[in-house]
Amino acid sequence: MITAAREQFPGFAFRLTGTVDGHHDTARFSWELVNGAGGTPSGGGSAPVAGFDVITLDAEGRIRTVLGFLDRLPAGA
Repeated sequence: MITAAREQFPGFAFRLTGTVDGHHDTARFSWELVNGAGGTPSGGGSAPVAGFDVITLDAEGRIRTVLGFLDRLPAGA
């Protein structure tokens, strides 16, 4: 998914938009895709894609599953 986003939005990078919230083996965090110049959090067209992920970890602390949710997409995506 990250590779596909980088191909569709060259020059953009993922940025956390808050703190990671966790409980036992589960964590959630919000993010947005911003242009290389930085942009501002959730500002105008600087972040065409935003969402949040929920991950679960295995006994060794490695990511076992990722559930991704998209909150904002560009028109026509």
